Amino acid sequence: MPIPFRIRQINTRQFAMFPDLLVNGEGVTVTSEFSFGVNNEVNDISCVTKLTYSQNDKLLLTIEVICFFAIGEEGRRHFVDSGRVEVTFLRYLATIATGTVRGIIHTKTENTALNPVVLPPLNLMEVIKEDFVFKNVG
Repeated sequence: MPIPFRIRQINTRQFAMFPDLLVNGEGVTVTSEFSFGVNNEVNDISCVTKLTYSQNDKLLLTIEVICFFAIGEEGRRHFVDSGRVEVTFLRYLATIATGTVRGIIHTKTENTALNPVVLPPLNLMEVIKEDFVFKNVG
């Protein structure tokens, strides 16, 4: 069943960068974390994306962005009836959130040594493995 939704809001909760610590020619490690939430009416799903870039145990960049997705009535009823948001839909939202974060990083690192360090593709199949289960809503 297609779930109607739209991006309702984007909020950059945290951003810090330390471009002077970058050593050109050495690898950069990227770590990612995703978490999800729903409001009481289950008509709003949030996806929190946290990424860090590090090199030689030194933090180069950290960002945390929350994307709020407004869910249409059909999708809301589906989620309330099942008590969960399926992992495939979570991955889809996380894909959109990752692209959003990639753009924020690009913009905020313009004219710095970190700008050429592009966020690589993330395999969300490996990162997001379970449905988001919730209770007592609707």
